This record gives sequence, C-alpha cells and structure tokens, in this order.
Amino acid sequence: MKKITFLYTLLFVLGSSILCVGQNDTIRLRNNDVLVGEVKSLTTGVLVMETSYSDDDFNIDFSEVVGLELEHNFIIRTSQGIRLFGKIKTKRPGEVIVTDENGALHMLSIINIIGLDAVEGSFWSRFSGGFDVGYNFTKAKNNSQLTLGSAIYHNSELWKFAFTMDMLRSLQDDVERIIRDDIKLELRRVLKKEWYIISDISYLANTEQSIKSRYSPSLGFGKYLITTNKLYLGLTTGFTYNIENYVQDTLDKESSELFVTLQFNMFDFKDIDVNTGISLHPSLSESKRYRVDYDLKFKIDLPYDFYIKLGFTLNYDNQPAVEGTDTDYVFTSGIGWDID
Repeated sequence: MKKITFLYTLLFVLGSSILCVGQNDTIRLRNNDVLVGEVKSLTTGVLVMETSYSDDDFNIDFSEVVGLELEHNFIIRTSQGIRLFGKIKTKRPGEVIVTDENGALHMLSIINIIGLDAVEGSFWSRFSGGFDVGYNFTKAKNNSQLTLGSAIYHNSELWKFAFTMDMLRSLQDDVERIIRDDIKLELRRVLKKEWYIISDISYLANTEQSIKSRYSPSLGFGKYLITTNKLYLGLTTGFTYNIENYVQDTLDKESSELFVTLQFNMFDFKDIDVNTGISLHPSLSESKRYRVDYDLKFKIDLPYDFYIKLGFTLNYDNQPAVEGTDTDYVFTSGIGWDID
C-alpha cells in the first residue's frame, strides 16, 4: 500500500513538473536577459508576461524582444495584415517560425508582429475589462455629478466581443436632473488581410437633446488601414436603423441611415493610451439630415492595475427633434481598475 501511495505521489509530482515546464514561455531581450513564464498578450507595443517570481505581470517593450518561444496557441497579427493561429519558436535572433493548426510553417520577422492573443484556456479566462467611477460636488446650488464607466472584452480566434457603458447623473437645485447613458454591445468577425464584419447595437439617453431613448442596431464592415506596434487606424462603414423616443411622445420616430467611422488609437508613451473616433451618419429616410458623433478617451495606467481616465464626447444632429438641442458634449474624469 505504501509503495502504491508513493508511486501515485511520484507520478503526481512528475506530472505537475512536466505540465509546468510544458507551459513555460521564454522571452529573450536585446541585452541577453531571458524571462520565463506565461505570455498573456501583445497589444499596443507592450508584451504582458506573468511569472512565478513576481506578484505583478511584467510589461515588456516589444521592440526590445529578439527571441520568442511560446508553448501556447496564439492569434498572431502582423503589420502586413497577415493573421495566423499557432505556436511560435525562434529561428534566429529577430526571426520566428509559426506552426499553425494545420502543421504548416510560416517565417516572420519579430518587428512585424503587432498582436498576440492567447486563445487556450477556458472560455471565462478570455475575458478582460475594467470599470471606473468619478464624482464632483460644488456647494453652489448643491451641484453634484456622478459618472460610471465599464468595459468587458472577449477574444477568440475569429470573433471579438465588446461591451462598453458610460453613464452620467447630474443634480442641481432648481434644475431638472441631467441624464446621459451611452451603452454599446459589439460583435466582430475577423477576416483576412485586416478586414472584418461588425454587428452592434447601441443605446443612448440624453436629456440635453430631449432623447428619452435611442436604440440603434447596425451592420457593416471595415478594415484596419494602419496597424503597427504604436498605433492603429481603422475605417468602418455600414447601415444603421434608429428607434428614437423623445421626451415628447409625439416626436417619436424611426429612421435609417448610413454610417462611416474612423477610429484612431495611439500608444506613443508608456502607460498612456489615447483612443479617439469620429462617426458621420447621413440619413437615408430623412431629407438632408445627418448626425456626427465624436469620442476621445485618455487613459493613464497606475500601479496595481488602477488607472485614471479622462474623456470627451460630442453629439451633433442638424435636425434635432427639439429646437436648440442640436449639440451636446460632456467632459468626464474618473479613476478605475483593470480586470484581466
């Protein structure tokens, strides 16, 4: 009995050791330093690696990486628009070989790799996101403002899911409460050569423009025009259907429109992310009507996965339902926490 127990214990220890070794990824840097652990992602020019000898993940400038040995399967994106799925091994400094799911070999230069997304593991482990909160109060007229924001993302080999929410509540003596809710659910199917199909539904409530609710399902396609380790520029176009309910029920209506969106994300500085986009919505059902939406988010990473977020959003409608409410804009600030 003791021999059997010892044998099981030995097999467990050996099996655990083999499993740990088999899951180790290796990173070699220009200064010949070698890091061993688990690579979690590469995005915005930063390689994130988890190790057993540090409580916090390592954030590595990818331009310093000359060698990769990745034991997990990754979605690999390059600046030429190539998209592969497989494992990576270094051929020689600065070059790697990708073994895809069919066993085919692909040679890549490390400097051309702009994205790595791990897809092994459970369904739940592929989620990431964050939430933030901001509050302002002034004694004059008891003016208080609360902002809440959250984001949830899920990545797989061919699909990307995103949920974002920004909410604002403002109270002031002798003034009607101000409400602004902006919620979006997006599903993206990635195609070859940086093309993609996108489907989403957004919700807007905006007392400044007398909008009680606007539901806008959309369908379209797009392409990343520029993708590097420092920035990306994407262009999307498609069709939107609006279901609009206003403070005055007699103004409620439905409309259809085209949309063209230009999205720009820049990562010039460490721990700073700038994300901005503008959308033009020419109407198909209402003569000469068009809308413009602009959004800017400025995020500064802090220790322990905390961050500071500053934001600006503008909405313009050249034919508003209520005269004098064609433009609305809001500045927001808050502190948040990333969830990986």
